[in-house]
Amino acid sequence: MQKPVTALAVKRRLNRRLAEKGECIRKNPYNSPWLNKLGTYYIAEINTDNVLQTNVDLEAFARAEGVMKSGEVITTEMQGAAARR
Repeated sequence: MQKPVTALAVKRRLNRRLAEKGECIRKNPYNSPWLNKLGTYYIAEINTDNVLQTNVDLEAFARAEGVMKSGEVITTEMQGAAARR
């Protein structure tokens, strides 16, 4: 059985892991002028704001960093609430 996890929870897990390397994951708003260039999620250095990686697939990156277990799947808040009922 798959356990739903919100994108926000995964982002927080990633930021804790990436902080050890001086990096963080950021999300562009849907109406950002940088959305086409950086993608929805991107990796940046914490101190300098230099962009290290663009167009990050949140789930694939989280699995590669080891912050998502094999039975977890990213879901929206509403889907997660419905799944808990």
